[in-house]
Amino acid sequence: MARPPSHDIVTYGAIDSGHRQLCPRCFNAEVARLNGLEGFEDCRFEPIGLVDCTGETHQFDFRTRLLGHIVVLDAFELRDGCPSGYQCEMVGDPEDDLLGLLGRLVERLRRMLSVRHLTADEPEPQIAAQTVRGRIDWDDSAVQRTPLLVIDGREISWDEFGRMLMAFEGWQFRLEIVDRSDEP
Repeated sequence: MARPPSHDIVTYGAIDSGHRQLCPRCFNAEVARLNGLEGFEDCRFEPIGLVDCTGETHQFDFRTRLLGHIVVLDAFELRDGCPSGYQCEMVGDPEDDLLGLLGRLVERLRRMLSVRHLTADEPEPQIAAQTVRGRIDWDDSAVQRTPLLVIDGREISWDEFGRMLMAFEGWQFRLEIVDRSDEP
């Protein structure tokens, strides 16, 4: 059997009993067994391409994770074999139809892709309006642990974002942080 890509491996276990690396299907089967969810049917969804508001196509891969009595369906772009760019997830009940969960996730992706928060201005992008939405990640290229923002599927360094904010010097702002499964 071919080894799954690194983004598709789950490290599972506990400190006292040790850890194993499992493919998502094996991980979900183990969690289903431990939680008495014999009827859980793991689905693998093929990647899809969705077009954003500028006409650019984004390829999304999907991953299903059974986490006790919830199921999480992740959508993500891949760059250099790792999840990157646009990402989001939808949480549901393991006994619900996973195809319906996928449909809701695709609709969320379409809403995400329908708005641009940054301009395409060169040499550096600018904030397009007064609202910016994105994801907080971490910048592994920085010497110290520094946030990295992903806005419009683009990685924006903390310093770069600070320079963008200078266009609004003297203004007030509101920072709202929401769970990755919630609609921002």
